[in-house]
Amino acid sequence: MKRRQNVRRLEIIAIVCIVAVSVGVGFYFALTAGDPRSAVDGKLVPPSIMTALYQTATSNYGLPGTTYWQTLSGNGHLATLSGPEFKAAGKPVFIYVGAEYCPYCAVQRWSMTLALMRFGNFTNLHYMTSALTDGDFSTLTYYNSSYASPYVAFQPFETETRTEGTPLMTLPSNYSAAFQTQGGSAFPFLNFANEYYLSGAILDPGVLGGLNQTQIIAQLQQPGSTLGSEIRQGANVITALICETTGNNPSTVCDNPSITALTTLTLSYTLPSQSQNAQLTLASSVTESSTPETFLAELSQRGST
Repeated sequence: MKRRQNVRRLEIIAIVCIVAVSVGVGFYFALTAGDPRSAVDGKLVPPSIMTALYQTATSNYGLPGTTYWQTLSGNGHLATLSGPEFKAAGKPVFIYVGAEYCPYCAVQRWSMTLALMRFGNFTNLHYMTSALTDGDFSTLTYYNSSYASPYVAFQPFETETRTEGTPLMTLPSNYSAAFQTQGGSAFPFLNFANEYYLSGAILDPGVLGGLNQTQIIAQLQQPGSTLGSEIRQGANVITALICETTGNNPSTVCDNPSITALTTLTLSYTLPSQSQNAQLTLASSVTESSTPETFLAELSQRGST
């Protein structure tokens, strides 16, 4: 009888656990039913996907993006500056200011990530979606990520979470003036060593449609994909601007015909004056120098490809 009571007790406990788990799962799906793409928010981008992104970034530059460059220049969203130059540890500083809820940041990050992967490597990239009420576009976030490059120091600031108005990262005072005066305090804002700035998005976020991250990456890898072509062209614009600040290094990137097609365009440019005050302290997200080739080799050794 005691044995039967113990069995019965275990059965009751098992039933209660099953019901609790079912309720929890049901509650979760009820919350995400109208927002299924957000289920991956904050999850680490796996090594296999990182490898696919690196290979996509370095193997196929596609069209140069001349139309985007000329349009941005013509409407004043892409402009040259005259210093003092933003540098850190002897490298030009590439500053990004955005927010996780921002749909224009969502599409810009895809091009930015491809461009930066040509100069170095990321670790701890995470998935994100823009605000549910503002497109719900699948993207990545630079919050808690790290970037290493021998050519450029990348300092990203995701200032608000996916919930608009909720603070996430604080923009340092030595960058806030540039953000306000050059970018009009609007997201996304890119400053290239204080030699160039780019305010606003290169692409309309609507091009991402309802695709999730896996589908977007598949489009990047698919020959003839319109979305893939547009994101790569955006990446080429950003790549060309980085090349202008690095002295066209590395040549394996900056001498690509799709990049030289942009850097050889006629632009009014004055080299910023050098200043000791422009030697900025690296943000914690900036780590030791590393190249994309080194990163891919490390991934291969780990058996991640």
